[in-house]
Amino acid sequence: MRAVCNMCRLCPQGAWQRLAAASQTAHIRSQRHARWPCAESRGYVTTVAATGTAPSSSVDTGGPSSASTDTDVSSGPSEQQPPEQQQQTKHMHMSEPLYAYLLQHTREPAVLAALRADTAAQFPAAARMAISPEQGAFLAWLLRTLQARRVIEVGVFTGYSSIALALALPPTGTLLACDRDPRSMALARDYWAKAGVADKVLERLGPAAATLDELLADPAQHGSYDFAFIDADKKGYRAYYEQLLQLVRPGGVIAIDNTLWYGRVADVENTDGATLALRELNAFLVADERIMFSLVPVGDGMCMCTKL
Repeated sequence: MRAVCNMCRLCPQGAWQRLAAASQTAHIRSQRHARWPCAESRGYVTTVAATGTAPSSSVDTGGPSSASTDTDVSSGPSEQQPPEQQQQTKHMHMSEPLYAYLLQHTREPAVLAALRADTAAQFPAAARMAISPEQGAFLAWLLRTLQARRVIEVGVFTGYSSIALALALPPTGTLLACDRDPRSMALARDYWAKAGVADKVLERLGPAAATLDELLADPAQHGSYDFAFIDADKKGYRAYYEQLLQLVRPGGVIAIDNTLWYGRVADVENTDGATLALRELNAFLVADERIMFSLVPVGDGMCMCTKL
């Protein structure tokens, strides 16, 4: 087996293609769906057969292998299982060729592609923290559909998501961008200017919880935002959600990123702090009667919460 890096496959320089063509010795794995750092992007790796043919699930989730439990939607029901044991819902695995096809049919502005390259160069160990191109397109579509004008983002990193969101806002729209890392915020600031959205972005450098508390201290801010996006420290998600639920208007949406967490939320043996926090959050949100809720498998999974 050889490995293809999930971040390299997004690289505009074609690093994932070079890696896929490398020798069989690259990134050999011996255990179930183990993830290993990629030498080129330090992202996460998935395996592809040495023949170059992708397995039924070449996007590794980091959790238990699904090869024995999921049915390929193109092949029909399994002949080896009785009907009561066959998969009853439609879903698919995202193979490398299929993901490449998805990217070919995703609208990604040139400035965002350039930002991905700069992020990988300046933050090689953390480049995977940025949302994927299809996530950016999905969120931009959602904002236009909502006719959103006021947005809060908790967790900016290098600015990919904030630019995708700001480009979808009308000329008078505003995005409150909250992050505590001055180095990554500096790159975001540069690209806000390059994307022509700097006049829409209100930067808040510091702990996001404190920024949100300041907003909540003003009654005029309650229910005044159309959309909020959370992509920050996972253990803080629940607190951010409760704060934002007060700031978003009825009918507004809170989107929460990384809620499938590379498949770790489904791995009962994984008990690290971030995984436990996300697992508890998902269980809470699916039962929260204050919102309409859907957990969608876009990017690394997003919880979509519409305030009732």
